[in-house]
Amino acid sequence: MRAPEADKPMRFLLVVKQKKNVEAFLGTLRCLVERGHSVTLAVQERDEKRDERLAAAIDEARFTVVRCAEVRSDDWTGVASLLRRLRDSVHYLRPQMRSATKLRARAIERLRQDLRFDAETPSLARSLQAVPDDQVRRLDTILALAEQGLPSDPLFEELLAAERPDVLLLSPLVHFGPAQADLVASARRLGMPVWMLLYSWDNLSTKGAIHRWPDRMFVWNERQRLEAQALHGFPPERVVVVGAPRFDAFFSLKPLMTAAQFHEPLGLDPARPTLLYVCSSRFVSESELGFVTRWIGALRASTSDLLRGCNVVVRPHPDIDLLPADALTERQRWPAAPDFLARVGRPFRDPRAIVLVTSNSTPQGLFESITHSAAVVGLNTTAELEAGIVGRPVFTILADERDADGQSGTVHFHYLTQEAGGFVSTAASLDTHLGQLDAALRQGVDPGPIRAFVESFLRPHGIDRAVAPIFAEALEQAAAAPSTVGDGEHVPVAAADLDSVLASRSEADRPLLRIAYDVVPALHVYATAGALRLAHEGAVPADPSTVEWIEREVALGDVVYDIGSGIGEYVVIAAKRRGAVVVAFEPGYAAHADLCDNVLLNNCEALVVPIPLALAARDGLAELKYLPGQPGDAGYLVRDDIDWRVRHRGRNKPYLQPACLVRLDTIVERHRLPAPHHLRLSPLVSSVQAVLAGAPSTLQLPSLKTILFNVTLETEASIVNGLAPFGWIPRTAPARPGGGPLVFGRASG
Repeated sequence: MRAPEADKPMRFLLVVKQKKNVEAFLGTLRCLVERGHSVTLAVQERDEKRDERLAAAIDEARFTVVRCAEVRSDDWTGVASLLRRLRDSVHYLRPQMRSATKLRARAIERLRQDLRFDAETPSLARSLQAVPDDQVRRLDTILALAEQGLPSDPLFEELLAAERPDVLLLSPLVHFGPAQADLVASARRLGMPVWMLLYSWDNLSTKGAIHRWPDRMFVWNERQRLEAQALHGFPPERVVVVGAPRFDAFFSLKPLMTAAQFHEPLGLDPARPTLLYVCSSRFVSESELGFVTRWIGALRASTSDLLRGCNVVVRPHPDIDLLPADALTERQRWPAAPDFLARVGRPFRDPRAIVLVTSNSTPQGLFESITHSAAVVGLNTTAELEAGIVGRPVFTILADERDADGQSGTVHFHYLTQEAGGFVSTAASLDTHLGQLDAALRQGVDPGPIRAFVESFLRPHGIDRAVAPIFAEALEQAAAAPSTVGDGEHVPVAAADLDSVLASRSEADRPLLRIAYDVVPALHVYATAGALRLAHEGAVPADPSTVEWIEREVALGDVVYDIGSGIGEYVVIAAKRRGAVVVAFEPGYAAHADLCDNVLLNNCEALVVPIPLALAARDGLAELKYLPGQPGDAGYLVRDDIDWRVRHRGRNKPYLQPACLVRLDTIVERHRLPAPHHLRLSPLVSSVQAVLAGAPSTLQLPSLKTILFNVTLETEASIVNGLAPFGWIPRTAPARPGGGPLVFGRASG
């Protein structure tokens, strides 16, 4: 690929796994836009309201937010996932990872769950450590070659082809799970450079192998550049050191209150020193409250008068509820900062020890807590780095008990310790730890080494220089340089093997039917009674007009309401081919079971919401009348003209199933379903008019773009007339004489 000119506006596409990854790079994206470049952002973890907020955060025409699938959509999903779990497990058997016992156990536990075999994970992890190093390298090579043989995913390729970025940026890329490695493969096939933006200081050691190498990697510091080579074999000359942009906001904070103004509303004495305990993630500590309680007990039993009388503020990890919500009974606002709200709990039966929870949407709460503390204590958390930014000393206990064993089984924690050139003081016992704390409170701590480490680790280009503009400039310079070669070109795999791969995953060797839809890899459904009634020559037919509507109208990640889904053939097509989120309504109990099985068979369960309710003009209890000999299958009649009552019928009569009816408007509002972009009403729906009568609000939603009905000569006029008051008009004529699929669009469209 030809290197772009340095002053030429660039098109960047950043795909991140979840919202927290975005927040680390918003400042950098804003700088790129201000420099005249175009930036498109896609967050794989779906949240439309969050996307609106992100679009508003950089209110510029050159900044857009689009949708991107979380995982690949084809029949290689399960194969790719298992392959990468195997490789992650082998990764932690390598000599460089020998000390990472907890990380190894986690990777092997994920593999054990995937393969569904019974074994004690700790003993299995110890047994696998006996594999010789040369055989570990052999396994890793084989799995890396297998990774290169995986085909690219068509949905990811469609996204990249639609956006046409000059560069694809990915974060975090190194992470358990298959999604971003597949984006690299798609970019390779389309000839796009791929750059990895390191999100967190521990990602290179804690999240498994880098399954597909990027062309470049942007990291925080020199230590991480060397880590990329030592742990992943990534060439150091392709790593760019820029600093940690996620801490720019924290560096810019200033205290809003004095020590007295902070402590007194909490019932704490500002004349006493305060220790801040910053809690960890669940991976580091499985039940940290018990450990904190014992730690506070040790403080109070100490021979040190400072420790016996100090204030203790405990801050839970943002992702963990350290206490139940009803235990945080106090609401606190500080007069010096009235917009600053906190919740307070007192679970320790200690008047000088509290749990303090502030909003995660702003770092000010953590900043004030650190600023007004003499020292910070924690097991392993990013808050330790934030304490270093404020200039506070950090202390930790190298515990090996289950409650707090997160550090001893990892690699990255040791980078922060004083023994490795960091600023965190470690202790192997509580007694040693208490001695360190007492000395710090009495004598103070030299802030020079703390500042020096923070500069080298977080802001290597100058502690007083924000990272975001430095990062943006580095991206520009990299774009102007000649492209590097990544981990090789895409290696095609014969699609003919897919049927055997899929069949090997089918439950108890259940026979499969192909969906008669011209796509590779093929889509399948189980050969149940309902599917066999639809099938012709071993395939379930897919109506060409309906498939064309899905391919033409449904954008990547759109929400489709499929009403009368039956066995789910169109649900699967929309989810697999368009990455659509499908809300599938199917009340027939046998058909609903087939729908769920077929969704699992095609690995699209994350995208489908199966709902076993019948849509009607009212909410209430009524009956479904099935065809003779087909109880539970699609093709029922909704009898909503009378309320249900108990009545006994002979076995030779059609089954009348008591069923809950619900208006579409009711279920959308009550259960907060994602707003639809498209509706499809199956020809199996017995009363289209009743469904429409229960959906006036849904039909007026601004998100709704198209509606597809199967009409007949008898129903076409009533459907057209019923939709006209809501601004919907036919966009196409029925596909077949006498009726067929009919697409409606907005009259103004």
